[in-house]
Amino acid sequence: METKVAFSKMSNFFNRLGFTTSTIVDPVGKVGGIWIIWDTNHVNVRASNVSSQVIHATIHKEDYEEWVLAAIYASPNPILRDQLWHNLENMAESMDRPWLVAGDFNDYANQREKRSFSLNNNTGRVQKFLDRVNNCNLIDLV
Repeated sequence: METKVAFSKMSNFFNRLGFTTSTIVDPVGKVGGIWIIWDTNHVNVRASNVSSQVIHATIHKEDYEEWVLAAIYASPNPILRDQLWHNLENMAESMDRPWLVAGDFNDYANQREKRSFSLNNNTGRVQKFLDRVNNCNLIDLV
């Protein structure tokens, strides 16, 4: 989810809850931001790719299969969002572990997901998003 606040303003709160380690992308102004926070007593997280739109991290917990998390905050700018999807599609081609891609895609899979007063029925945009999800072999869990 879009955090809209710098992690430094919340780090003490999370530390008191036991989440002592993090990988973060701070927002620019009040736009964007991605945080992955964890308790090293329970799980190991290794960030492998961090950008303004995604944090890719390998998650390891003893006695469980290792998996990859892609925490997303896609840019509202369509050109930047296209770059994110290009990178996700490339990563999907070589993904050899379970992969959870979650977050705010600043897109929607059908008109019911969009909150707007506009009656603009943008089926092309919906189809583009669905095609990208399919290209990455992802399943929408909603």
